[in-house]
Amino acid sequence: MIVGVAGALIVLLVVLVLLVQTGPVSQRVKDLVVPRASAALGREVTVQDAKVRLLPRPRVSLSRASVAGRPGEPPLVEVGSLDVALELWPLVRSLGKDVRVDGIRLVRPVLNLVRDEDGTWNYQGLGKGVQAEPRASPPQDGTSPSGAGGVPRSKVVVNHAAIQDGSVKLVDRRRSGEAAVAVSRIDLAADHVGVGEPLSAELSAALAGEQKNFQAEIRASQLPESLATLGPGLYPKLSGTLVLTGLELARVRAFLPAKLTGVMSGGRVDASAKLGTEAGKYRVDGNGRLSQVRLRGEPAQGGFDIHAVADPASGAVHLAIEKLDLKGPGMDLGGDAAIEVPPSSRSTAGRKAAPTAVRFAIAGPLLDLGQVLGLLPEQPKEEEQKPIALTAAQRRAVEAFDVRGTLDIEKVVKGAFVADDFKAQAALDHGVFVLPEAHAGFFGGRVDAAGTRVDLAPALPTWNLKAKLDGVDLGQALTALSGSAPVVGKATGALDLDGAGVDWASLKKALTGQGALSVKEGALTTTDLGGKVLGAVSQGLRAAGKGAAASQVGGTTGKTELRDIAAEFTVKDGAMALTKPLSFAAPFGTTNLGGKIGLGGELALQGTASLSKEALQRMAGGAGIAIPASLNVPLGLGGTLTQPSVNVNAEQAVAGLVTGAARGKAQELKQGAEERARRAGRRGLGDVFRQLGK
Repeated sequence: MIVGVAGALIVLLVVLVLLVQTGPVSQRVKDLVVPRASAALGREVTVQDAKVRLLPRPRVSLSRASVAGRPGEPPLVEVGSLDVALELWPLVRSLGKDVRVDGIRLVRPVLNLVRDEDGTWNYQGLGKGVQAEPRASPPQDGTSPSGAGGVPRSKVVVNHAAIQDGSVKLVDRRRSGEAAVAVSRIDLAADHVGVGEPLSAELSAALAGEQKNFQAEIRASQLPESLATLGPGLYPKLSGTLVLTGLELARVRAFLPAKLTGVMSGGRVDASAKLGTEAGKYRVDGNGRLSQVRLRGEPAQGGFDIHAVADPASGAVHLAIEKLDLKGPGMDLGGDAAIEVPPSSRSTAGRKAAPTAVRFAIAGPLLDLGQVLGLLPEQPKEEEQKPIALTAAQRRAVEAFDVRGTLDIEKVVKGAFVADDFKAQAALDHGVFVLPEAHAGFFGGRVDAAGTRVDLAPALPTWNLKAKLDGVDLGQALTALSGSAPVVGKATGALDLDGAGVDWASLKKALTGQGALSVKEGALTTTDLGGKVLGAVSQGLRAAGKGAAASQVGGTTGKTELRDIAAEFTVKDGAMALTKPLSFAAPFGTTNLGGKIGLGGELALQGTASLSKEALQRMAGGAGIAIPASLNVPLGLGGTLTQPSVNVNAEQAVAGLVTGAARGKAQELKQGAEERARRAGRRGLGDVFRQLGK
């Protein structure tokens, strides 16, 4: 871009030399050259000062020239000074048709690239004022091509061109809007530069830093007459070498998404590549190394091969990163990735631009999310309670990508959470993240999350979690999550949950969905329901004078065995509402509870505990009570899973048990009396018969 704009200014300066007659040169520039340059570029061109010297060698010097940017933006190009020296004799001999520029020096040029919130760049539309002339066929006699009316065109050749101390600044209004120096200390040297001439140039610059770390040697088959004349098959052939030495990763943080800036805490990149042309497309093939990449202060190492193909005619780009590997604290991964930027022409005619396609395959023995996520900057305390939302620019950026790939990692770690044999297929299509496949070993069981979706387009991302659990050890999982395990056992079930946002504080209030869960060989470790229920019944029996064995009841382990537990529930308003009673078997009998369990562990359950005949016999076997097959005792659970409160209403159950026993005793006495009366009657009748027989 700098070279193109400088070229336009150079041609205009040549015209300036030819037009110099009398009067102040600055006024000639203002009246003749600057308006033409402004019309040609479609932007206002300004020059603060201009000096011309004709003898002994023609020379033109411009100070503080600039090309305006869009309204409200900095200038597109700013130039400290531009010096052009011409060879006098070829100019005079050819009557101005053979313009030989002995040297051009562009000092401290600055290119300000601005990307607006709608994604457009400030250089787009530049040069629309230029009317492309039809290309003339070269004459057969070997003479120079003619312009309009058969007048030979002027041919401009620059013996030596140089750019000194140039820089490129980037302003992305889709992000912070602050200017970041992308490239500085640009030095370019090229010899024998002219339209239709081959080019050989050397370039050096400092990328994202003060020290020079980039060198390039570029050769072109020939320079085009103008950008307007370029088309398929007409772009020059390029070749050369590119070398990047010691790019400090910390320096590129300004060009990364804000949430990822903490990842680049240190390290460097070294790379080298060859530039070539194949079938009208430009190729870059090379490799690189990552060294001293800082992960929590500890270095990681890695490497990669890079292959890129760019089609200058359509703007399509294919970038492949192969043999990627990164080894360091908490990370041992490798794989391949490819990026496909579609042709720019596909976004015309009002159609939405095709998304940039990203494909990846990542595999390896270890990924410690705690190490990686721990690199992110800490969130300010005043922002901890604010919902996390994507900006409009971030949502547009997400929608512009089509990402698909696979993950195959032997062990994924996040603190005490460990997932083994993690395999997944992931896709990001028009802002919707989908897991067509995702499963892993998890705390002695398996978890399958296939079908999970996250829509990143809304301000608050919406998602649908689908998960199947098979034999997951609840004790280990809950301990890893919260440090305690109020419930233990092997869990199997399914979840289908919908939510919006990513922070738990606001998420749990809006979470909806349904699920089913069963637990085998489980236990509630924070209370002994059997002891509470049996103790309350025992106290009731003692009060009724029927508790002969009451002192021997009650649990001593402080927990409740849950031999089998099953629940179905819906999730709404921050709680799981049971759609079927929560039922489980315990040593004292069975329990059925309905109500809600809060997502924070709050309990609001009501139901009954059905005491088995065996439990009742152990409790009141010597109290002279007829033991029924079971006894239903009203039961309520409040508090939390970690600190539950148990409410047992045993009075009614005990009253029914005692009343039933009294009725049974009265019936027994009545039946005994009737039997004794019958026996007595039989004895009396026998005496009568004996007396009659005498």
